[in-house]
Amino acid sequence: MGIVGCGLMGNRRAAAIAPDRLVACTDIDEGRAGQLADEYGAKACESVEALLDHKPDAVIVAVTHDRLADIGASVLAGGAHLLVEKPAGIGTGDIDRLRAAEEESGRRVKVGFNHRFHPGTERAIELARSGRFGDIMFARGRYGHGGRIGYAQEWRMRPELSGGGELTDQGMHMLDLCHALLGPLPLASALLRTQFWETPVEDNAVVTLGDPGSRRGPWATFHVSWTEWKNLFALEIYCRTGKLRVEGLAGSYGPQRLWIYAMKPELGPPEVEEIAYPPGDPSWEAEWSQFRDAIRGDVDGPMRGDLSSARWAWEVVEEAYRRDREPKSGSDP
Repeated sequence: MGIVGCGLMGNRRAAAIAPDRLVACTDIDEGRAGQLADEYGAKACESVEALLDHKPDAVIVAVTHDRLADIGASVLAGGAHLLVEKPAGIGTGDIDRLRAAEEESGRRVKVGFNHRFHPGTERAIELARSGRFGDIMFARGRYGHGGRIGYAQEWRMRPELSGGGELTDQGMHMLDLCHALLGPLPLASALLRTQFWETPVEDNAVVTLGDPGSRRGPWATFHVSWTEWKNLFALEIYCRTGKLRVEGLAGSYGPQRLWIYAMKPELGPPEVEEIAYPPGDPSWEAEWSQFRDAIRGDVDGPMRGDLSSARWAWEVVEEAYRRDREPKSGSDP
């Protein structure tokens, strides 16, 4: 296996791919590439082309958003399968380029949407879609962190590198989870704010999805924030006869827990089951395992968190940004 981008995400992915062997890695920072190579007995390469000369079966691309699609397409053209970190590029155009490269190469592409693979989140989605509690009515989520000193100067705050703000960061994970639950719902509304960080991109976003012309159709809403001073992840799913609630992502977000609320025929207080998961984060290994199985031909059809989900998410984001740019009469600056 190979890794392009040896920063935080590249290191996380490297730790997750065992028992598969990392054969080569590369980074614009040669020191970072050398450190990762030394840790895993791999070869530090000076370029993506040099990495591909080692003929890895698959390559993980974990770089800034503006470089994801270009490098991903090169990996596919070089004959390797591709795991590309979310959001897989900047805009639907980048996703379409990767789709074309995937089709031409005959290789598999997985987008790094690891939140589907956290055990509580995975179980909640399975239960919601199983029909045990009837149809899904709606879902709502909250996800955020508080940044750090100097955060306004980091690459995520530069739209030419990131493609946007918090909506293209943690918002992409929330959009992917909504897609997993309810499919490609249209954008109903989006509220974007830059309230704390002095940047050209939004630090808070509130999004609502659903057909505004339907009185009974499913919908979802979420708030993502770079001003969540205590890191938070919470997802609630409301079905006809039950509710599922997930909190935590391990690490600074706290251990993940799942609450299952089963309504009684007479309604009133529900029966409650609480599941507490171990404090570690197994999502990276679980996502890699599915990708490895797909490469081996053991997964039929789309993988969980693929280019289709990424493209729909970008459609929503692009529409949200388009509406935000429209002139607004009588609004405060």
